[in-house]
Amino acid sequence: MDQDVTKGLDEIHNLLVAEEDLDSTLRVVAEIAVRAIDGCDCAGITLVDNDEVQSTACTDDLCAEIDRDQYVSGEGPCVDAIRHNAVMRLGNAATDERWPQFGPLANRHGVESVLGTPLEVRGKVMGALNLYGKRARAFRDEDVEVAALLATHSAVVLANVQAFEFSTKETEHLSKALESRGIIERAKGILMEREKCSADEAFRMLVRASQTLNQKLREVAQEVAEDAEGPDHSAEAGKGKL
Repeated sequence: MDQDVTKGLDEIHNLLVAEEDLDSTLRVVAEIAVRAIDGCDCAGITLVDNDEVQSTACTDDLCAEIDRDQYVSGEGPCVDAIRHNAVMRLGNAATDERWPQFGPLANRHGVESVLGTPLEVRGKVMGALNLYGKRARAFRDEDVEVAALLATHSAVVLANVQAFEFSTKETEHLSKALESRGIIERAKGILMEREKCSADEAFRMLVRASQTLNQKLREVAQEVAEDAEGPDHSAEAGKGKL
């Protein structure tokens, strides 16, 4: 295997443990593709989000513009690579009839060759690695193999980064939920002592106040707790909302 390719794959592998955001990580992948494949003048990655495609990590403005042409026209190697989960290669944009709208647009940008390789993990297509070349038939069979290797490693990185981001968000949501629960339990305790009522009755009081004031339950509970911690700490504290 070519030394540049091996080095590129090692660099992608190291991204698995790097503390980078998703865009930065994918940008490195695109830059590696340009270095590792001779016919590639620019590269980018398209991601699928809620059945919509969006460009990220383009190595330059040319790549971003051509990606946009594919999305606007609804056709092109990148779009079909995602749609059919298959490698799509365009060798002569000026004459290829498979993408009659996109071909002339690419040619107008001075791009003749395009290679779209799906990013797939466990049967799910997460996007595509898009390579663009300014000369006709720029991507050889061996380049297709290299792109497939880069795409495979990139898909694993993408899946791991997305899993990490999801886990982080879930942890944040859990922390907020636990915090809200603590505040609500505190407000219930204040009401139980003040109103000489049960925990269920105190909770129903908070719910009624939330509905009447059109505020979130957590906000009402927070205000009850803050009122109870007023300067006088009197037995009358906490009556402002309930």
